[in-house]
Amino acid sequence: MKQLRILRLLAVVTAVGAYVMLLMGAIVSKTESGQGCGNSWPFCHGQLIPESMPIATVIELSHRVVSGIDGFLILLLTVWSWIAFKDNVRIKTLGFMSLFFVVLQGGLGALTVVFEGDFTKKFALALHFGFSLISFASVVLLAVTLFEQQKAVGGESRPVGKGMKIATWGLAAWTYVIVYTGALVRHSDATMGCGFSFPGCGTTLFPDFTSIAGIHMLHRYGAYSLWLFSLLFLIAILKAYRDRRDYVRGGWLALGLITLQAVTGIVTVKTGGQLVAALVHTTIISIYFSVICYLCMQGGWPWKRKLERTEISSNPVTT
Repeated sequence: MKQLRILRLLAVVTAVGAYVMLLMGAIVSKTESGQGCGNSWPFCHGQLIPESMPIATVIELSHRVVSGIDGFLILLLTVWSWIAFKDNVRIKTLGFMSLFFVVLQGGLGALTVVFEGDFTKKFALALHFGFSLISFASVVLLAVTLFEQQKAVGGESRPVGKGMKIATWGLAAWTYVIVYTGALVRHSDATMGCGFSFPGCGTTLFPDFTSIAGIHMLHRYGAYSLWLFSLLFLIAILKAYRDRRDYVRGGWLALGLITLQAVTGIVTVKTGGQLVAALVHTTIISIYFSVICYLCMQGGWPWKRKLERTEISSNPVTT
């Protein structure tokens, strides 16, 4: 149907916009351009278009413009998808999450600009990135769900057991925790906390975790554990759920992505925290988190006994 095709196109454009918004936020942090517009929000230095445009101002203003445009697209996508699939709980939930977290991260971003201080720089900015990641994943999953509408639902795939559901949701939660430690590394200027050393921190394996080196190693050890958990997750899938092609593909993709994430992390350290390496690092973990969230969606809630498939209970109005 024509309306569904347009809605899907909007979802793709919005997902791309959410990724660009995520990337722009990383660029702002990496280049320390957060004060490029001073303490003024939503205007830049109190003006719609500031007279002076140094590079920090250009970067920060660009981030605000991209965030504003994609925020409007998310609002449009959410309202339209709610109207088109008013009885589809999954679509309504993903739409709500997309909109809620983009508003939340926008409000938190405004606070980090208006109010200065050590807490704002380190903790609030880490939260800002985490909320942006949830919004991005929600938009991606909403787009995927819209593309899955009107497809025949086969009965060949058996439900995922409670143990695997808990493992999937647990992996998603642990990934989110590690993402925050990575954001803390960035906002604490701890990227080179251990210099060019890898895999340890010089001759010290367990530095003081309140130091710059300790913050860096806290994230590094968390990343090591995430790779190990991804490997164990794939092994569990191959052992018990080979007939679930979505889980098998997702498990392999997750392990491949987290391996690439580790490689880009090493490259980031060895190149002295170069911007391109850091942006690739951010991109891969965003995709990885979205893949794990998709598997959570496919498996269902851990406390539900039966796998609930989202039926097409309401179709868009044809035009």
